[in-house]
Amino acid sequence: MIRPRPWASDTISRWFAVNMIVTIAIAAATNAAFMAFAGVWAKPGLDEVGIIDQAVAVTRILDEAPPAWRPRLAASAKNDAYAPSWVPNDGALPFPIATSTYHSGSEKVRTLLQQPGTRVLAYEPGDLDLQGHPEKNYGLAISLSDGSWAMFVAPERSWGLGRGKRALITGGVLIACSLCVAALASRRLARPMERFARQAQRFGTDVNAPPVEATGPLEIRLAGQAFNEMQARVQRYVADRTHMLAAISHDLRAPLTRMRLRGEFIEDEEQQRKLFRDVDEMQAMVNASLNFFRDDSEQEAATRFNLSELVDTVLDDFRDAGDDVAFQTGEAIAYVGRPLTLRRAIANLVDNAIKYGVRASVRLSAGTEWVEIVVDDDGSGIPTHLHEDVFRPFYRVETSRNRQTGGVGLGLAAARSAVRGHGGDILLESSVSGGLRVRVRLPMENGTAISLL
Repeated sequence: MIRPRPWASDTISRWFAVNMIVTIAIAAATNAAFMAFAGVWAKPGLDEVGIIDQAVAVTRILDEAPPAWRPRLAASAKNDAYAPSWVPNDGALPFPIATSTYHSGSEKVRTLLQQPGTRVLAYEPGDLDLQGHPEKNYGLAISLSDGSWAMFVAPERSWGLGRGKRALITGGVLIACSLCVAALASRRLARPMERFARQAQRFGTDVNAPPVEATGPLEIRLAGQAFNEMQARVQRYVADRTHMLAAISHDLRAPLTRMRLRGEFIEDEEQQRKLFRDVDEMQAMVNASLNFFRDDSEQEAATRFNLSELVDTVLDDFRDAGDDVAFQTGEAIAYVGRPLTLRRAIANLVDNAIKYGVRASVRLSAGTEWVEIVVDDDGSGIPTHLHEDVFRPFYRVETSRNRQTGGVGLGLAAARSAVRGHGGDILLESSVSGGLRVRVRLPMENGTAISLL
């Protein structure tokens, strides 16, 4: 037996906590990786911005021009890629010189200018200016021969989107990642619960269903084990009850046989006739009981069969006996179930309709969820308040369905037991002609309507 331990690590509460932590960690890591990748793409290095070659050409012009002309020359060189300006000295630069040395591209600038001593400074979005505020643009400064500077400012490049839209994209990535990870992690909890639910549903229609496979977190395994123990007790109870009642019915045959033999020595013909009538009635009840209990104890294997053909075959037996039966169906129905059990159930219903309603009209139809077998008769029907009572074993409506007709009150009970064993049910209604209508409903998940072609 599985016993819960306070330190068990496979409980549902622990799994929920672990799933949440793992989901948050993976979502944060994925978001960080996305931001790093997007940051590289959104903030390319100055070498990739494309302003170095153009900046060197403008620097040569400014270096050769008189200082008075340099501001206007720099302004005239402005384009969509960068905005040049002339800075007269180090103090006029908008960023700290000590932290802005451009190491990766300095040699390229000096090579193009052919001046090995040229100083080259640069900054990128996020670097701090002299006031301690983060820069939003790219900046490149190249020293001239007289100590002044040619400065080039390129616009900010952050995905081409504003801050609000960038925040929405980042949040969307975080939510999508969280949902994916949470869905994958929760499947471990949902899968054993789904198996447990399916097994419970199966046990509702098949008392001999196999036990539940106890897998998953501790609570689900405990529930599965408790369900298996309950199922075993129910199976033992049903088996013991069936075997006991079958044994009693079987043992009754011997005294009934002795009663008939002794009745042969009764000289009073009237008393003998009454005794034989009672013995025959008791014998019929014993035989019906044995058939009823045998149907409960012997579980037929399910197979795929043509339900329409099965019903028609049952009705052929009644036609051969000269009974008035009619059958209506629009299509064949391939059904998965226990054909002999359903055959006996349908035969009981049709037999009742003929005995107590002169004729039987059977209609078979299939819907999206149910397949229906409707049996109508032309009898006097059954009062509505007795519709449930007639399904009790050995119950008979004395006014219209008495012992003289040969019934013992097990036909409807056996039919309902067979239909419910397939997950369906039987309902009683009043037919259009005033007789009894028996509606059999079987779940369509076990069957498929097919063409008669």
